Amino acid sequence: MRRALVPAALVTLLVVAIQLQVFSSLRVSGVVFMFVWLWPLCVGLAGYTSLAVFVALLGGILFDTHAATPFGLTALVGVILGYAASRLGREGVGDLDSAAIWVTPLIAAIGGFFAPLMYVAGGYVEFNSGLWRGSLLSSMMINAAAFFLFSRGVSRVAKLIGGVGEKARR
Repeated sequence: MRRALVPAALVTLLVVAIQLQVFSSLRVSGVVFMFVWLWPLCVGLAGYTSLAVFVALLGGILFDTHAATPFGLTALVGVILGYAASRLGREGVGDLDSAAIWVTPLIAAIGGFFAPLMYVAGGYVEFNSGLWRGSLLSSMMINAAAFFLFSRGVSRVAKLIGGVGEKARR
């Protein structure tokens, strides 16, 4: 798995750059699609627990240093999503090759639906009630739809990156 850290870190840097430069300025009904949460979720669905936690921490911390968000909260949500998805990925539930074509997008959509809720709840725990200015439900729905649409492609990249570490063990 160590050999997969460098490619995973590079892809995570790219994900954060795409999030900050593209998706943060593209808003659907005032909602930003959080690509930095989809990436660790897809790495987890590929079955790589430690790699999912690593990319969630790295991506979340890098995103929080460039955005006006509570430091570490984006990383925390990413870690929760990545770890929970990795439990399913280890069981083969989200496997792209053997599961039905709709399983991975559905799991990702569920994660995208609950991610904004976890983020806002984490903000309230931090006594930061000003995190949310729009509709929480619309953010949950838009992130769920975006996660559903992009999850298969991102999961393919995650499986490819994680496979670098597996090839080294053979």
